[in-house]
Amino acid sequence: MRRVFILQSVIVICGLFFQVSESPAHPWTDSEFVVVKLERQYYKALENQDTELMDSLLHENFVLSSVGNPTFADLNKQEFLDSMPKQIITSQDITHIKVNIRGNVARAVTNISMTKTYDGKDHSGDYEVYGTWVREGRGWKLLNRQIKLLQPK
Repeated sequence: MRRVFILQSVIVICGLFFQVSESPAHPWTDSEFVVVKLERQYYKALENQDTELMDSLLHENFVLSSVGNPTFADLNKQEFLDSMPKQIITSQDITHIKVNIRGNVARAVTNISMTKTYDGKDHSGDYEVYGTWVREGRGWKLLNRQIKLLQPK
């Protein structure tokens, strides 16, 4: 009985090792990973209502728009920063980020599930968010953000 248990344990451990060692490498290039980190910082700033961090991420000509939601119709950088305290996020889960870089422009698509209110109204749901980042000097700035609600909670 003890031998069977030891053998099963060894098989399970080997199976786990094989599964981990055979998993694909990180899916992003170094440049794409920089934009992925910036996307994550954006959502952290949004959740923490950190307007200082958000301001540092946004291009001076930033525009936010939402497909089918007039509340977020073409907000410029200052309007967006001013609106941040109205948005209360109680949970968020990024399920997917894809980045495509061409020259000095990066397009990011992020799927995120959020539980949140805006100005006291429930805006929870699953979102697909498109971002256009532009390289300025050595860094990137978010130029455009488009939000699409896929499914309300």
